[in-house]
Amino acid sequence: MKFAPTTDDPIEPRCPHFGICGGCKIQHISYFEQLEQKKLWVESLFGYPSLEIIGCDPPWRYRNKMEFTFSQDRKGEKFLGLLRKAGRVENLESCDLVSPWFTHILDAVRTWWKSTPLEAYHPPSNRGALRTLTLREGIHTNERMVFITLAGDEEIPVSEFASAVGEVDTLLVRRQHIAKKTPTYFTEEIVVGSGVIHEVLHDEEEREWKFRLRAASFFQPNTRQAEILYQRGLELLDLEGSETLLDLYCGTGSLGIFASRKAEKVLGIELLPDAVEDARVNIQANGVENMEVLQGDVGTILQNEKIRPDAVILDPPRVGLCAATIRILLEMRPKKILYISCNPRSQADNCARLMEGGYKLAVLQPVDQFPHTLHVENIVLLTLST
Repeated sequence: MKFAPTTDDPIEPRCPHFGICGGCKIQHISYFEQLEQKKLWVESLFGYPSLEIIGCDPPWRYRNKMEFTFSQDRKGEKFLGLLRKAGRVENLESCDLVSPWFTHILDAVRTWWKSTPLEAYHPPSNRGALRTLTLREGIHTNERMVFITLAGDEEIPVSEFASAVGEVDTLLVRRQHIAKKTPTYFTEEIVVGSGVIHEVLHDEEEREWKFRLRAASFFQPNTRQAEILYQRGLELLDLEGSETLLDLYCGTGSLGIFASRKAEKVLGIELLPDAVEDARVNIQANGVENMEVLQGDVGTILQNEKIRPDAVILDPPRVGLCAATIRILLEMRPKKILYISCNPRSQADNCARLMEGGYKLAVLQPVDQFPHTLHVENIVLLTLST
């Protein structure tokens, strides 16, 4: 996807790091033009007209999570921030995608790091301690989480690090363990709080749905747009209340829980055990009695369980659906498939396969969750041809 101003007078980027940082690559284009060009790009991938793209209001301070990278140059100078276009790390002074709290913590941790002999992790040599610093906050709850990821069994002065961070709801130290012929795994040490924070999503009737978030939990990075995304998706799906709904790649259960009030039964499937645990906690916390979650590979479970849903909701990883899942979906032949994706390219490829198998594209609805970046979320409603 290539973006360019459509006028000879591009706007002045708001961020002092624009052009260096690899994050907001299209701040020089007006937000109206960004939306128009993202809409056209989605339409070009599908060869189908879309509904009007849903913009983000406001298009700033929208992210609820950000990961920053520790790095050093050959002279030993220390950098903590986002990756630059050239692959190095930019020391951020500000970032208008997140609340000021993020840069406040970033500055505090950078200052603390410079006062220590600790080194950033260097992958080629497998040396150094500090990998990443991740900050997360509940937009509606104001709960805040900080965690630092270390290489292997490296140690840091935890009490000094905690003092630099200051008051937060929970603070963790994670360790990433990498060894030859062994799967990568993480261990956690909770320093402050319970190791979790919470976020709330509102449905179209302003009811609150509460979700537990841990360090590794996936949650939509734009809380307010996630509410709109889910509300719009379920509006398009148009359930009557008597359906069995299958929620594939359900993660921590947010979309399925959101949909549970509109279906007779919801069955979620998720590969990651920690996400399944979170989903089950969230189901219970929200008093949902008609949803359960199975842990395992989506393709394997669908093959073994012989499920026959009336409708399916999908929100897979960026790579999209595997061939086995597409094949099984075509065998199950649900009447409706609601496919949400942050990668419209893989989504378009998957939908083409499903359409070859008897589905038609009923609705294409782009939703901008990521203003000033090259990314866009997209909703597709597929219906079974009769």
